[in-house]
Amino acid sequence: MELIERIERAETELIWSFGDIPGPGPSLLGLTRRRFGSVVALAAPRDTLSFWSQASGFGLDRPVTSAAIGEVLAYLKAAGCTTASLSIAPSALPPDWEAIATSYGITAGQTTVQVVHAAAPIVQAPSDFRIEPIGPRYADVWARLQVDAYEMHDDGFRAMLAAYTDWPGVTAYAAWDGDTMVATGSLHVVDGVGRLRSGATHPAHRGRGAQSALLTRRVADAFAQGCDLVTTGSYKPEPGRHNPSLANLLRLGFEALTERTPQIWRLS
Repeated sequence: MELIERIERAETELIWSFGDIPGPGPSLLGLTRRRFGSVVALAAPRDTLSFWSQASGFGLDRPVTSAAIGEVLAYLKAAGCTTASLSIAPSALPPDWEAIATSYGITAGQTTVQVVHAAAPIVQAPSDFRIEPIGPRYADVWARLQVDAYEMHDDGFRAMLAAYTDWPGVTAYAAWDGDTMVATGSLHVVDGVGRLRSGATHPAHRGRGAQSALLTRRVADAFAQGCDLVTTGSYKPEPGRHNPSLANLLRLGFEALTERTPQIWRLS
């Protein structure tokens, strides 16, 4: 199995596992899920942020066709969704994708760069902050920091994040300045692939190495747990612009693997 396909399958199973998150989050979002062969679709009709409704795994077991897209969108519409993000690898897009997208009201979203880090010795990035995994005691503070940093204020979103500390296969991390939590990150392990998510830093503490320290700690822990690969994504900057998060990942030993442009469906 080639590297991109392996990551795609791991990411698809991670999306499926969102339906297993404990706590009130799934109910607040009205979350349901369904498999269509290799494709998994997650429907969250009460998500006011349009964050959770998505589908992934296209092209892994059959070609991407209008019919394949249509059955997934029919499920999402029946579930009450009005928008969703479809993750389709560039190599899986068919020659007639533009016509398919137009017929369903699908437009291209913001491109991200998928980066990977193969198993290797990791040097912890220097930091003034204490980096530690957290448990349920600090789950609400951890979730609230992200909600505030992202400016994504939604009860369902916050409840989903607060449940990360009780979610099998997931470790939530925090950077501390004394007794104050100043940054967050998470590590999700699926089939030997570590996926980094939830990177957020309080505005007053940015630029001081918190995310670098969180990144290197999570990568080292992923390899200690038996992963041979760690991956994440960051937005591709516009020409002439700079994405410090992507630059930081590359500086810390990640390599750019591929680009991914989410296909955004909106009910017309």
